Amino acid sequence: MKTTHLTIKISPETSEVLNRISEEYSSNKSAIIKSLLNKAITSNISEKSDNKTTSIKNRSEFVSIDENLLRAIAEKFLLPLFSGASLDAAASASNANESTVALIDPQTIGFKVDRLDNYRLKFRRDQPFGLSSDISRETQVIEAFVAVLNRMSVALHGPLKDDLLTTFQRQVVSEAATENGGAPKLLQVIDQMAIWATRLYEGAPISSAIGIDPTANGMRDLPLSEIVHEDFCAVLSNGLDTILTVDGELNLTGHEVLSLSSKASGLCPLRHSAVAEWTLANDRRIAVVLNRLGEILIFRNGQLLFARRSGNWHFLTHGPVIRQMSFPRDENIRQAIYETALDASFARTGACIGVIASRSLRAAKEIIAPDDWLLSSKAKKTKAISKIVAGRKLNELERTLRQELVAIDGATIVNHEGEIISVGAILKIDGGSTGGGRTAAAKQLAQFGLGIKVSQDGAISGYQRDPATKGATKAVFKVM
Repeated sequence: MKTTHLTIKISPETSEVLNRISEEYSSNKSAIIKSLLNKAITSNISEKSDNKTTSIKNRSEFVSIDENLLRAIAEKFLLPLFSGASLDAAASASNANESTVALIDPQTIGFKVDRLDNYRLKFRRDQPFGLSSDISRETQVIEAFVAVLNRMSVALHGPLKDDLLTTFQRQVVSEAATENGGAPKLLQVIDQMAIWATRLYEGAPISSAIGIDPTANGMRDLPLSEIVHEDFCAVLSNGLDTILTVDGELNLTGHEVLSLSSKASGLCPLRHSAVAEWTLANDRRIAVVLNRLGEILIFRNGQLLFARRSGNWHFLTHGPVIRQMSFPRDENIRQAIYETALDASFARTGACIGVIASRSLRAAKEIIAPDDWLLSSKAKKTKAISKIVAGRKLNELERTLRQELVAIDGATIVNHEGEIISVGAILKIDGGSTGGGRTAAAKQLAQFGLGIKVSQDGAISGYQRDPATKGATKAVFKVM
């Protein structure tokens, strides 16, 4: 059995604090003892176990956060970041040997605020969480959530609790997207974009992009905090292919005109792919974009990490969504489908995309009208689209063309090999379908493989047949 020895060195002043435990513990014994012990622990705590020594230095003051408070904060500020997520009704027991954040299984993450907490909440989602190899992972956001809560633990028990929580989600986003103490600077840029989102420039909404490069050296006499007060600053970038750049301290470094390729590939909206590509120059670059719809987007490592829509922040984990698609088997085609859904989402055109499994091609003829089949129809619309597509698979088309095809009213359908079967197909929907037209069409397509709906407000939902229920479908992923 492993034996653990703790040696705690404390000052005389702290000794007096500990002596008061017996006088103060009656109202809330465990919380008070834990708080006072945390005050007592100084720079010389050593834990010796099996010839291994771990030193814990300069532990910050911490007040225990009880389960009810943690659950309330998580439900209000953490769950909205992840579509389809929930908390287990009951917490599980925990001990000091368990990490504050841990992936328990592919669909469950356990978390607590402090390692000494004797309980842990479970965060769950039907859609699997990101792998350690993914650039964007849910665990990094929950780790940021825990870190921010830990810093706020004392203040959350005071009169300013509600005021502090109004900034909480933005702080989590900044913490998760940065490293090496860069969160406050990113938060400053986010807040500036939020201010611009409420303003007009010569009667038009402001669209802008600011890139942070901690490896650059800017002009100290031109800090962003000062130049943003000048009217010209809001229009120095268009948020698409130009960007205002600053260093890690937010001192101005310059302005860049970015190139945009119609064949751009990446886990980001096409219209912002040039900005996303800018972040690939080094792994510490971050770009913040404000578009004309008032949405704030955060890019890093060439990917869209966070998006604020209608006042709500969303975290985008691209890898799990692509892996969750059972069809097609070729990952390049699955990524092309996902990218196209992202493009339709941020273009606000909406879309319905279907993938027909090889075993279901014959059956799919029951819901797709003969005039909508590209290979056999003589209809002018179908012949024109067939000429444009020219026999290419979906992933072989220019990304701009893919976006325009799915914007056509009706469903865009491909087979299991990515070959385009139909564009703008009006499907025969089973009676009794629920939801809007796109939802009904996506669920109908799910009976034959995979159905994806991109709503007009930008939400993306994927459906597949539910093997547990005859004739029913189930949601397999949701983005935003």
